[in-house]
Amino acid sequence: MEWIKYMAIQTDQSTQSLYDSDYHNWLEITIKQLKSQEFSALDLENLIEELESMGKTDLRTANSLLKQIIIHRLKLDKLPDIQPRKHWRKEINNFQDQLDDLLTSSLKAKIDLDKIYNRAKRDIIVDYNLELPSDCPYSFDDLLKS
Repeated sequence: MEWIKYMAIQTDQSTQSLYDSDYHNWLEITIKQLKSQEFSALDLENLIEELESMGKTDLRTANSLLKQIIIHRLKLDKLPDIQPRKHWRKEINNFQDQLDDLLTSSLKAKIDLDKIYNRAKRDIIVDYNLELPSDCPYSFDDLLKS
């Protein structure tokens, strides 16, 4: 029984160092352990950290895509330039497609549209010095459709 405890400690230590030294190998081993239901062998501390990080990355990506959609919608609505309009529309379509692939109902619930709008507004004012509304002129649904 002591030998099993020793092996578990060794496994935890080697998995921890593997996480630090060879992340992709650690990931492959962790996936195999999950698939074979070897739960006691899992490096839970790093697995939890990775799962939390994935959620944060998705939220940052969704926020960034929404910010870009808002910036390009404001350009279309507020700037008289004719030449780049087609490009801006294509950019919006691209951002919307990426966002559509990413969004889930739980991720939608975490998005702060006012915060994103204020960041987009700050960026567009630097480039164009426009008068913009204090509140976002677009609903979340408006930003998801062309």
